[in-house]
Amino acid sequence: MYLEDMAIEGFKSFSEKTDMSFQPGISVIIGNNGVGKSNILDAIIWGLGETDLNRARCYSPDELFFAGSKDYPPATFIKVDMTFRPGPEKDAPKITLGRELHKDGSERYHILNQPYTLTEYRHHLAELNLTHALKTIIRQEQINDMLLLDPEKRLDQICALLDLQSFQEFSGKLESHISDHFRRYMTYLIPDATVHLEKLSQNGRKGLDIQVTLPGNRIRRAHQLSGGEKAITSLALKLAIFNQLQNPFYLLDEVEPSLDYVHHKSMQAFLKDVAKDTQLIMITHLRSTIELADTVHGVRTRWDGSSFMKFYFDMDERLLRLYKCC
Repeated sequence: MYLEDMAIEGFKSFSEKTDMSFQPGISVIIGNNGVGKSNILDAIIWGLGETDLNRARCYSPDELFFAGSKDYPPATFIKVDMTFRPGPEKDAPKITLGRELHKDGSERYHILNQPYTLTEYRHHLAELNLTHALKTIIRQEQINDMLLLDPEKRLDQICALLDLQSFQEFSGKLESHISDHFRRYMTYLIPDATVHLEKLSQNGRKGLDIQVTLPGNRIRRAHQLSGGEKAITSLALKLAIFNQLQNPFYLLDEVEPSLDYVHHKSMQAFLKDVAKDTQLIMITHLRSTIELADTVHGVRTRWDGSSFMKFYFDMDERLLRLYKCC
């Protein structure tokens, strides 16, 4: 399953209907700061039923609507339609779904043109293996949040993310899957380092500690790592956890800006590995990430501040040379 097409209308900074297409693998969205790139990721999670305005980066429902400009009137409704395919084969059946909201508060959810309530919509999304679609998003400001927690709160956050009800359930997941994926991902990002996820249990309090042994036998706990090391470790851990959710795509919003050149190159191998099984839709400014892309989307703003899709193409070396910057 992967997201193949999406249409946004009236949503945030998009004044006109905007269509975009994706491919399995890695899709990158590029553009200058403030052009509305992150609004595309907001539209995806909103279209999949997100009701927490904070997670859509809003304080009030009015902020979901295009506010209007000299050339474009304020939006009276917003609409996000998406098309998923179960595989890349041309004859694979398409599944269309979406969400629409009007200024008067009326709302509509639909799958294959069949209207549903929010509860019914979420039920059918689960049948399409999209149960956890709202969880597999990492924003730039959230990249280190899990590492900055104390071990007890870190464990609570992971259990909530995976819907685990007991420490025993968590231990099973950790030993059978999470630890292996975490170590594998870290071998790409810091090849000479070793990592260990340690379960803590003392005086009835349980937690999860993270230990990284860096080149030179330098042992560091999560809070002792440098900024770049934290970003690497956090990203590897989060995607190791995301792997257990089996969602068909991850949304990554500028998760690699604090890495140095060497780690950028290491991350290429890491992202290629992750993208073998999971579609990645990424916002980035980095050429090393753009080089990996199967599709590239360029977002710009008109003089009035509204967003539009300036270009979209399947990546090849000629086009990469042509579009050297964001």
